[in-house]
Amino acid sequence: YYWFTATRYSLMNDVDNQDALDKALTDIAYRIHKERPDCYARYIIDFECNHHVSYKNKPDDLQDNMLKAIQMRPDFEPMFPIYVVYLTQTDRTDLMSEILKKWYESGDYSYATLAFFYNTLAGMEENGILFVYGDIDTFSPLMIQYGKGLFQDRIIINQSMLWEPEYRKALFSQLGLKPYEGPETFSDQKEMDQWFENLLFYIAQNSGRTIYFSSTMPLKYFKDHLYSEGLINRYSTRRYDNLAAKRRNFESVYLTDYLLESFSADTFDKIAYKLSLNYIANFKSLLDYYKAQGLKSEYDKLRRIMIHIVDMYKENVCDPDSKEDQYLLKHYYDEIDR
Repeated sequence: YYWFTATRYSLMNDVDNQDALDKALTDIAYRIHKERPDCYARYIIDFECNHHVSYKNKPDDLQDNMLKAIQMRPDFEPMFPIYVVYLTQTDRTDLMSEILKKWYESGDYSYATLAFFYNTLAGMEENGILFVYGDIDTFSPLMIQYGKGLFQDRIIINQSMLWEPEYRKALFSQLGLKPYEGPETFSDQKEMDQWFENLLFYIAQNSGRTIYFSSTMPLKYFKDHLYSEGLINRYSTRRYDNLAAKRRNFESVYLTDYLLESFSADTFDKIAYKLSLNYIANFKSLLDYYKAQGLKSEYDKLRRIMIHIVDMYKENVCDPDSKEDQYLLKHYYDEIDR
């Protein structure tokens, strides 16, 4: 499996040579099929081929044996992310919960990252839907829900996984929605974007739940109807006082001590420091409000947190010889006091 993964990472950025990547990966898969047809690595590689090899070049004998793989090595921590992706797609919440508890109890997951997504989930209304994008944005809130046992009424939707028919089927069953099918191919990017926006709108209009988008994801859809409440952007067709919601989250809901001090080494250090920068852009309007209203203690607290976030980013992430990094630092410091 490590051979397969190393090959994929070495070739994946060559966007003009997808066929070469496909061939390299399928050659490994065929060799494993021949030499070790019933081994753990074969089961994992079949799953990975199904996701990383283009449709036209996929082997025709891929099998779904991921449950066998999980049963063979349920405690193999390096594969926990792959296990969770598969179990999410196949609606095996029971087994996914067991894996996430083991992952959480291992102590290897970033505390600061979990705290960030605790705040994300805590700021939502009960039974809300949170759209996320990317691995960390998906695994972190799921671990809070199933590893820690909090906020299990919320539903996490990985936006990129919505392209997978099996994932949509499991999700829509959970939401009580009728299936939403899509074409296997699209004529162009515009058609893809339109279909996807219609899909998101279908969920928003028919789920009966409050819709949120994580502040960490690019906001491509519904821009005119999204209102920042801190680490989440709420979808609403009507204007409302979102600054009041942002203030409530910061003053009464969010955990913030971890932003000023930590008593453990963080396993996701650079990612955690980068995540924390989201507080600056998303709470700048609240900082300005405190200043305008003469709320000195609230202003001083929020500003101190923001400055410390940038200081820690400077100390742990930035290259002092990088002009780009120094420009970014100056931008954040200037933004706070602008």
